Amino acid sequence: MNKQRETAQQHAARGRRYKHHEIDQADGGRLVLGVDGSIRHVDDHGSTTHTWSTDDAEWADQAIRFGLHPQPLTVAPQGHQVQETKNKRW
Repeated sequence: MNKQRETAQQHAARGRRYKHHEIDQADGGRLVLGVDGSIRHVDDHGSTTHTWSTDDAEWADQAIRFGLHPQPLTVAPQGHQVQETKNKRW
């Protein structure tokens, strides 16, 4: 297994997993969505010219092309604490 794929799988295991997808562009290149959420712009020769990770400020501008929208991190709810309403019996 190559190093890039290992890194992508480790990252995806910690968070959301994306489906690999490619979109052809008019300039002959393409945008590639990786399973870790990263987006690469690949030119017509197959060389990566730019990469955006999910924590990149410009990621959302490219992700919208795949129908993705940035989502804020959620916080796990804490236990609901209810004060005792009954009098204690002695």
